[in-house]
Amino acid sequence: MIIQGLKLTLLGMTVVFSFLLLLLVIIHLFAKLLKPYTLKEASAITSHRPSVTRNAKPPGDNLRLTAIISAAVAAHRKRIGRYRQP
Repeated sequence: MIIQGLKLTLLGMTVVFSFLLLLLVIIHLFAKLLKPYTLKEASAITSHRPSVTRNAKPPGDNLRLTAIISAAVAAHRKRIGRYRQP
């Protein structure tokens, strides 16, 4: 009975190992087959220049937004009552 269990364990491990090996081979095969397309996409991405934003916000606006978010989180915690204020 123990021998049958060991045989079944060995069979299961062999099946899983074979499947993972097959998956690895398929992934490498697809990587080689699709390499020209990925190089084309990579060159298209690197050649694209981001446009200049016309309405750039001043850096102080980020500080204001941070303060607003912090106040909202503090109000929520106070309303819920589960969290302690640091």
